[in-house]
Amino acid sequence: MTTPTPSPSPPRINTRLMALRALGRILLEGEQLETSIASDPLYNKLEVRDRAFVRLLVSSVFRHKGQIDKVLGGYIKQTPPDFIMNALRLGAAQILVLKTSDHAAVSEMVQIVKQEKQYTKFSGFVNAVLRNLTREGGPKMAAIPPRENIPRWIYQSWEKAFGAGAARAMALQYMKPPPLDITVKSDPECWAEKLGGEVMFGQTIRLPKAGQISELPGYDTGDWWIQDLASSLPVQILQEVKGDLTGLRVLDLCAAPGGKTLQFAAAGASVTALDKSGHRLTILKENLARTNLEAEIVEADGMNWENEGEPFDVVLLDAPCSATGTYRRHPDVLHSKSFRQVADLLKVQKRLLAAASRHIRPGGHLIYCTCSLQTEEGEQQARNFAQKYEDFEVIKSPNKTWSEVITPEGYFRLLPHRLREKGGLDGFFFAMFSPALKTP
Repeated sequence: MTTPTPSPSPPRINTRLMALRALGRILLEGEQLETSIASDPLYNKLEVRDRAFVRLLVSSVFRHKGQIDKVLGGYIKQTPPDFIMNALRLGAAQILVLKTSDHAAVSEMVQIVKQEKQYTKFSGFVNAVLRNLTREGGPKMAAIPPRENIPRWIYQSWEKAFGAGAARAMALQYMKPPPLDITVKSDPECWAEKLGGEVMFGQTIRLPKAGQISELPGYDTGDWWIQDLASSLPVQILQEVKGDLTGLRVLDLCAAPGGKTLQFAAAGASVTALDKSGHRLTILKENLARTNLEAEIVEADGMNWENEGEPFDVVLLDAPCSATGTYRRHPDVLHSKSFRQVADLLKVQKRLLAAASRHIRPGGHLIYCTCSLQTEEGEQQARNFAQKYEDFEVIKSPNKTWSEVITPEGYFRLLPHRLREKGGLDGFFFAMFSPALKTP
C-alpha cells in the first residue's frame, strides 16, 4: 500500500507586494484606498488578518507621506521610477512608523524589487537607502513637523478657517488610526457592555479595536451598523429638537450607503432614500436587509427628481463633497483632492440644496451636511442658502453637550481633534433650517 503524496501547500501570498501595487494604483491612477486593495486578483484569497495588514501598510504611508518623502529625499539624488519610489515609501513606513524588524522591512522589499525584472538593477539602491533608515531615520523623521503630511493648500485652508492651533491638532490626529463607531437601534449601555465599548452620545458606541466586524455580537441579527459619531449627530440632534420621529415623512437625499436612512428608519420614520448611484443603493438595500429596517428606495438624480406626493416633514441632504473630514478612516483622501475639484463640487452642492428646499413642508426641517473640512463646502454654502432663502430660519440645538461646536450662525462644525483623548471623530459640518409656516 502506497502512502498518498500530500498536496503541496499553496504558495504564500506576498502581502507587501499587494500593498505596493495598491499604493501605485492610488498615487498614479487615482483609485481609492479600499477599492485599490480589493481590486487585486489575490484579495479574495487573503485571510482577514492579511487584508488588514495590507491596509495598514498602505494607510501608514499616507498618514506619514510628507515626513517619509522628506526623509527619503536626503538619500536620493535622482528621482527613481515610481515603482521604486513607492517601494522605498513602503519600506520606510515599516521601519519608521510600524517599527517592523529590520529583516522583514528591508529584506522583503529588496526581494520584491529583485523579482521585478525591469527594476532588478535598483535592488542594491533600495537596500542601501532602507538600511540607512534603520540606523538614522528615526531622529530625522521626528524632526519633521506633522503638518508636512497634509497637502499644503489643504493645511493652509485649515489654518485660515480654524486657526494655527487647530490645524496643528488636526495634523497630529491624521497620524493616528481611529477607533470604530457603531450606531445601535436601542439599549446602547447594554450593547456597550456586550461589545466592550463605550457609549459616546445617544445611540453611538465606540470600540477601541474592532477585529472582524461580521463576527461581533449583534452583526448577524442587525442590531447595529458602522457609523462615525460625527455622521450620526444630525439625526440624533434632530431627535432632541423634534422629539419622537415616529411617522414623520423623511427624504434622505444622496442617501447611500445609508447610515442616516437606518437611523431614521430605526426611529420609526417613513423614509424615502434617494441616490443616483445604483451600485451604492445596492449597499443600502443590503444594510436595510441586515438590520431588518425598511425604506422606500429611489434611484434618481436629486437635482431633477420630482416628488409626486406631499412635501416631507424632514429633508436631509448629505451632499457630495471633498470628504476631507474622513481622513482618519480614509487617509488617502487628502492626497486625491484638488482645489479645482472642490470648486466643481460647490456647484453641485448649491443645486442640490436648492432642490432639497423644494421638498420640505412649511414648519418642517431641512438638514444640510458634508463630511468636509473645507468651509466653502460647509459654512459658506449654508450662509449663501440662508441669504437667498430668507423664509428659512436656522434651528439651533438645545443640547449643551455640543455647544462648543456651534458657530455664531447656529451651524455645527466638528473638527477631528475634538474628543482626541478618545480617538477623535470625523470632520463634519451640518446646519438645520426650517421654512416659516405660512399665515392664512
